[in-house]
Amino acid sequence: MNDARILIVDDEADIALILKLQLEDAGYRTTRARDGLEALEVLGRESFDLVLLDIRMPRLDGIEVLERIRSDWPEMVVVMMTAHGSEDIAVEAMKKGAVDYISKPFSSDDMKKRVERAIQYNRTRLENERLQREVEEERRKMEAILHGMAEALIAVDRQGLVMSINRTAAGLFRIDPAEVNSRPVEELLATALPSGGLPCRKVLATGEPCLDVAYELVLPGRVVPVLSSASPLVNASGEMIGSVEIIRDISALKALEQEREDFVSMLSHDLKTPITAIVGSIDLVKDGLLGAVGTEQKSYLEAAVESCAEMVDMIDTLLDVHRFEAGRMVTTRVEVEVGPLLHRIVSRFEPVARNNGLDLVLNLPEHPVTFAVDSKQFGRLVGNLLSNALKFTDEGSIRVRAERLENAGAVAERIPAAAYPPESIPRHGGHILVTVSDTGAGIPSDSLVTIFDRFVQARNRKMGKSSGTGLGLAFCRKVMDAHHGFIWAESEQEKGSTFSMLFPLEAD
Repeated sequence: MNDARILIVDDEADIALILKLQLEDAGYRTTRARDGLEALEVLGRESFDLVLLDIRMPRLDGIEVLERIRSDWPEMVVVMMTAHGSEDIAVEAMKKGAVDYISKPFSSDDMKKRVERAIQYNRTRLENERLQREVEEERRKMEAILHGMAEALIAVDRQGLVMSINRTAAGLFRIDPAEVNSRPVEELLATALPSGGLPCRKVLATGEPCLDVAYELVLPGRVVPVLSSASPLVNASGEMIGSVEIIRDISALKALEQEREDFVSMLSHDLKTPITAIVGSIDLVKDGLLGAVGTEQKSYLEAAVESCAEMVDMIDTLLDVHRFEAGRMVTTRVEVEVGPLLHRIVSRFEPVARNNGLDLVLNLPEHPVTFAVDSKQFGRLVGNLLSNALKFTDEGSIRVRAERLENAGAVAERIPAAAYPPESIPRHGGHILVTVSDTGAGIPSDSLVTIFDRFVQARNRKMGKSSGTGLGLAFCRKVMDAHHGFIWAESEQEKGSTFSMLFPLEAD
């Protein structure tokens, strides 16, 4: 059922009545105006989908009414009605905005077809205009986003010719965007990369995204380090029509990296050198080379030497974490039997544990087990965990345990999902599991993953212990990553903690 509203404008009552009956029989709703002035008054009060407008009328003819409609109601669709032989006037009316005309006398079927076609035409036109407005709005929003990006953006076609750049790119290259269109992208991105090495060129060659490519951009009077990624540019049918490269200026990041390098260099030279001199001077006094030293004085001097040693150890840990992150830490893995290695490490901490009234227990596999490990890094790894256990355990025991696992799936479920990507956690194959457990204060559950980050410590609120740099466990994580292993913590506050290290048995 058609619910469109039609305004019939005709001074001849019998024709208007015929139109009304035929149109309402077809499901339309109609209103009649007797002349042009009345039609304009009705249009000012009510809304219609179509106007059937007679050309020859008293007071205001159809052409004048059409001109007013086009001016005041530009979206209104108008079909003219004219007497046979006046088609030239109707054609002139169509030039002024009418969509069709009907010649009198007319057949009912022809009239209804023309009305239906005109209404459908207008609805389609209005829908197209709405869609065009939405597309234009989206285009403007996208343009605002692209021009507001902090990164430079370059779009190229399938031949590698520049199609457009955003405002950031124009500022970086100090060029008018209109000047680069249809130029080869290499004229804009001058680099030392080999031919086809630009990310956008790789995308054009492979059709696959090219991510995080670092290179130096050669610009007039300067060289800018950048980090770039590119992706395919596709049309609505999914066909690749070019590629888009996003370029980030990392000059500030490079400057920060240089500052960090300078700071690390200062730590390794400017801080360790005076500490070494301090320890040497204290040793001279402690050994009595500069005069007699009493027992109490000697104990204070030994405490000072231990504090200096702790400072050197913290500096070494910071340096090693930095070397791991910079990819400069050398990890030399050789096959070593785990039992004797752990025995040597644990024995160094037995006097401290005894003085603190703690039991230090070592449990080893019944049969010898060897694994590929850097013994020095492993020693510091377990040593860090034992030092933390001694620091946070007032009574009870500390237990170090090693066991061979034929199937890693037995402990895989214990590794926190937030600590490692789920797909990297081993489910099969031989491994060796080393754990360090204590009966100390425990670790809050919300810190069990983050404690392995740099400069992060789990504060035990009851005991208030948080001394240290927060680098020891970060170093442990780096060591495990270098050995393709896994480390995680399990804890229950006031009942103790367990740190687990899972090493692959590569021989298997």
